[in-house]
Amino acid sequence: MSLFGPKRYECPAGRWTVIISSAFVQLPAAFDVRVTTRDGSPVQGWFSEKKSRWVFPGKPVEGKLAPRLTFERGLWNTFYSVQVLPSVDCVVEVD
Repeated sequence: MSLFGPKRYECPAGRWTVIISSAFVQLPAAFDVRVTTRDGSPVQGWFSEKKSRWVFPGKPVEGKLAPRLTFERGLWNTFYSVQVLPSVDCVVEVD
């Protein structure tokens, strides 16, 4: 849990929303993500995680959104980001 609590993002359906972004940070970190829909329907959509090794970009990792996800930034991931593309309006909390 972060010092000030989880960050909350309103993520509209059909639009990419960046939920984690860091540059020039080379410390490992784990991010716990909770996804809920506004209307109580099942969580649907995609995520894209991008990591770099210093200045060399890596290939994005994509997957399906789920109610709970964990993302890990590694020691040498100088540039790191995660974005989501929900199929329904969602609220995302990142701890």
